[in-house]
Amino acid sequence: MKVGDFVSALALLTLISTCVEMAVESIAGEDSCDQRRRRILLTGSLLAVPSLFVGPLGAQAPALSTVNLSVPGPRGSVSLPLELAVRLGFDKAEGINLRLKFVGSGAVTIQDLDAGNADFGVLAMPTVMTAVAATGSPLVALVAINDLPLYTLMVREDLKSKVKAIKDLKGMRIGISGNIVTTKSTSYQLTGLMLKSGGISPVDVSMIAAGRNWETESSAFIAKTVDAMMSDEPFGVRLDMANLAFPLFATGNSNDAKRIAGAGFLRGTLIALQQRVDADPLLVAKMVKIVKRSLAWIAGNSPDHFADAMAMVDDERAAYISVSKKYPRQFSTDGKFSTAQLRETEAFFAASNADNMDARAFRLDNIVNLRWAGGKP
Repeated sequence: MKVGDFVSALALLTLISTCVEMAVESIAGEDSCDQRRRRILLTGSLLAVPSLFVGPLGAQAPALSTVNLSVPGPRGSVSLPLELAVRLGFDKAEGINLRLKFVGSGAVTIQDLDAGNADFGVLAMPTVMTAVAATGSPLVALVAINDLPLYTLMVREDLKSKVKAIKDLKGMRIGISGNIVTTKSTSYQLTGLMLKSGGISPVDVSMIAAGRNWETESSAFIAKTVDAMMSDEPFGVRLDMANLAFPLFATGNSNDAKRIAGAGFLRGTLIALQQRVDADPLLVAKMVKIVKRSLAWIAGNSPDHFADAMAMVDDERAAYISVSKKYPRQFSTDGKFSTAQLRETEAFFAASNADNMDARAFRLDNIVNLRWAGGKP
């Protein structure tokens, strides 16, 4: 027997042995954390099994196609489903080696797409609308990732006695994502609407471009370079747990959401340039399938199992589980575009660009492609 044949056979026997061991534990009624972790690892391993049965024993599997995806993160609510997909091998099952490029804002993702440095991107829909309205960029939305947008305005802990309401933010420095001058990121638009709801103007504060991951958000509060930040979840909860900042406003809070027109807008969305979609619709179909499979896995597993799959520990694990239990709608369950949410997104965009007649008339139907993900009411 050749060495390759022996290795393949040994891998298969090991996999079968693991299955038998888990079955025995299941019969015995055991469901320990270790068993759950093995089950998750087994899920990824099973994806490789078919290659053992294709052609002669030990034959090489077809080469994977590398696909680059630009996404804010890591470990934020827009990137986690894609990170899970890679971790569990959902991309490999479609013949793809998905390479995630983590960036500080949606503006960088758009630049990556335009420059050919990324095949796909993940963006909040209001950011997509800004780019299309401003430059005519041929961006196409392919599958919905988030259901409930989770932004939280976090205020530095040592300002708790001073900041009791939104109006108290006047004169302060607020961190947001994106280049403020040229792009009007979603967090910029949301911050402006939040400030107006509290009776102050966006010009009454200083908005500072900040990153979109735990390190940059926590560092900004530790160094006191910001007084507040429009934070991603689960980073907001984690900042609170670390006693670095406290929440003042959250889109996930129904009372806060009522203050903002279109607060239930579509956030994380898989995006590509129209020419990329036209050139390779089969690749688009595979990418949408990967996203939908990841979303279905999240919907079918507990937050604890997700944290196991992502190897989350300590405060990161606790923060993610807390957010997931409090806001079970944060991720779409099926990737379909909701007509009601698209209309909500248009209302948000119109409100945040009230002085722009074209923005107020912007409709999403022309940039949302329902071919692969589908739609719903």
